Amino acid sequence: MNDNYFFNIAMAARARGFGVTPLRDKRPFLHAWNRHPLTTETEIRVAAKDYPKCDVGLVMKRRVGEPFAIDVDVPGVVERMERESGKTLPETYTVLSRPETARYKCHIFFRHTKYSDSVFKKNVDAGDYDLIGVGTRALQVVSEGCVRPDTGEIRTGNGLPIADCPDWLVDWLVTDSKRLRNEKFAEERRRRAEVREILTQVAAEDATERRRLTGYDKHGREDRYRYLVSKARTLSNAGMAKDRLPSELRCQYVADYGEARDDDPNGWPLAELKVKIQSIVDNPDLKRGNPPPIRHRTVKGLVVEAPRESEWERRVKVARDFQETMTSTEIYNRLGLDSGKPGDKKVASRVMRAAGFLAKRGRRWSVWERVRNEERVTSLSPLPPHHTDPVTVTPESTM
Repeated sequence: MNDNYFFNIAMAARARGFGVTPLRDKRPFLHAWNRHPLTTETEIRVAAKDYPKCDVGLVMKRRVGEPFAIDVDVPGVVERMERESGKTLPETYTVLSRPETARYKCHIFFRHTKYSDSVFKKNVDAGDYDLIGVGTRALQVVSEGCVRPDTGEIRTGNGLPIADCPDWLVDWLVTDSKRLRNEKFAEERRRRAEVREILTQVAAEDATERRRLTGYDKHGREDRYRYLVSKARTLSNAGMAKDRLPSELRCQYVADYGEARDDDPNGWPLAELKVKIQSIVDNPDLKRGNPPPIRHRTVKGLVVEAPRESEWERRVKVARDFQETMTSTEIYNRLGLDSGKPGDKKVASRVMRAAGFLAKRGRRWSVWERVRNEERVTSLSPLPPHHTDPVTVTPESTM
């Protein structure tokens, strides 16, 4: 492993207390690298065998005692920090990203304290610098010793231990990063407004040039003629009769452009307007659509539907047309009932009583006869289907 690029850099980073992950083009690619970085020598050796030429990423997340990084991207950040706070930045572990061509680009590392852990909420992209490892979501930066593919420079560290983050630096970073982010968002909104204004101006100029080249003028005669043609096509395709089109087009014209006047420079006098409309209507290219179907009104006024006839009422109506004398077998067949079911027997008995019949027992079968006596017919009132008659006259022994 002495000549393994990944192993040597990763072990040096592990000695400083970092969890690591292999990188390709500054991007981690292992599954769950942010939740399970490589922290033991065994894990690093296994990864070094699979990815010997990969760069090393330092995985950082907000936790007391864990490191985080201030990724400086523009010159003068440290000087402005010390000038505005009146404090001197403590000496700590720092890595120069481009030590030969841009020494201001660096990663300044500090360890989280209880105060920084309680103040910082999330990782910050402030524009002049980034705060990496101050949020609940883990992020990474490229480790010391890795070679930049664009310039060939080797990232170089100063060899100092990582210092605890002072409280004044935490307060300054929170305040300054918020200000920089607000300025950044305001600048983005200003640029978007400028782009929208430029696009609107260009569109207006294009429309003006198009009108100049085509002779088209908004609300001019050409525009109104096209408007009438479009309305005529719409109404004709909808199936409107040809003789109704002129009056309908005049109504549409008046609704949108006002009455036809002789002093209107963009319109036509009424007589000329009628001629234009008639020429549009008589155009053989004007397609005719199918008229909508005519639905005649078959019902007028309020209609109250009668309730549907129930099965009970139907059977009583059928039983009233029976002969004067009926056997039980004939009754069951005519009413559509089953003589083997006790429930159908009760229904047959109640239907026959409601229709004005009485049962008489014979030697082999029962016979139902129509009642002639008015008093007895009156006493036989119809029974609803759900009524329970405690006395059943049906001779069940023979039915």
